[in-house]
Amino acid sequence: MNDTPRPTASSPRVEVVVAVHSETRPVERAVASALATRAPVRVTVVAHNLDPAAVRRRLGDLQDDHRVRIVELADGIGSPAGPFNRGIELATGEFVSIIGSDDSFAPGAIDAWLRVADEGGADVVIAPIRRTSGGWGTMPRVRPGRVHHLDGDRDRLFERAAPLGLFRRSTFGALRFTAGLPRGEDQPFGLHLWFSGASVSFDPAAPAYVEHGDQADRITHEPRPLRDDLMFVDAIEADAALSALPLASRRAIAARLARAQLVGGIAARATEAGIGEADREVAAKTVRRLERWAPGFRKILANRDARVLRICLDPAADPAALLAALANRGSFRSPAALVPSSLLRLLHRHAPVRSLIAARLVTRRLARAEASRAG
Repeated sequence: MNDTPRPTASSPRVEVVVAVHSETRPVERAVASALATRAPVRVTVVAHNLDPAAVRRRLGDLQDDHRVRIVELADGIGSPAGPFNRGIELATGEFVSIIGSDDSFAPGAIDAWLRVADEGGADVVIAPIRRTSGGWGTMPRVRPGRVHHLDGDRDRLFERAAPLGLFRRSTFGALRFTAGLPRGEDQPFGLHLWFSGASVSFDPAAPAYVEHGDQADRITHEPRPLRDDLMFVDAIEADAALSALPLASRRAIAARLARAQLVGGIAARATEAGIGEADREVAAKTVRRLERWAPGFRKILANRDARVLRICLDPAADPAALLAALANRGSFRSPAALVPSSLLRLLHRHAPVRSLIAARLVTRRLARAEASRAG
């Protein structure tokens, strides 16, 4: 006989917060996937700058489920921070899980994540991310065989920005997404989860958070000035707890931000004429700020990424040099992609060689688990 408590709206183990800003979003898919669980859950759908009636029309019969509530937030700000924060404020359950209105949980995901939490006494469970367009989202590059009691630095948890999965409300109930940012509102939030000293678990064999690619208006995919992409650096710099992290951790964080957000943002905007002057100035300013926050971080970057940053610091640099440095960023077969800018950091755990090996090992664990479920 199964003795799992039946879900009730008054005693959820997991509070699922769904932020929806457009009536074209398939919010019913996200809600249905959250309700398909044996664990007691409650789903809070936050209609963000949107008439709740439009959300109710999308949900249909799902709105009548006693585990679903719809709340309204009209703040006039085009950021998911507001609705996610509103849902966290309303939560009373043991864990909170956030989900975008265009995404879903794989079957059995919430139940599996709770088992991981219970087995490891975790305050945070990091979910695998599977993309319907193919492949996996960014994963923490954990040490081989590790699942529980992970370390933010040694297990490279900082590689994941989005806090997808579960986090314990009694530990992190006061934590909020950074309001007012066009992008990156989850960056400081995630760093607090990974580096707070709380117990973190990640099981690559668990069912995934599923990121769907069928919505053309995802906020995170809208083209914006580079400044908008990097405004979250202000919040990280101003955060006393993050600035008090050991230098090694700050260097690892800064290197990831430079590689993914800064160089990635430059690559997305580069044309034959290079990048615009405003974007170049923002890039140069960001390099200098990260260097002050985490001196020496560029030494562990791949030489090609470090070269991009050096070019951005030079106002007289030839645009052709930038394009050459950005060429073939998706390939890791060249020495420039594998060797860090300082040869002394060749075997550093956050330099390219060891980081790429760790990523490959995690991806294999994910693929084996997915194949096992499919078979």
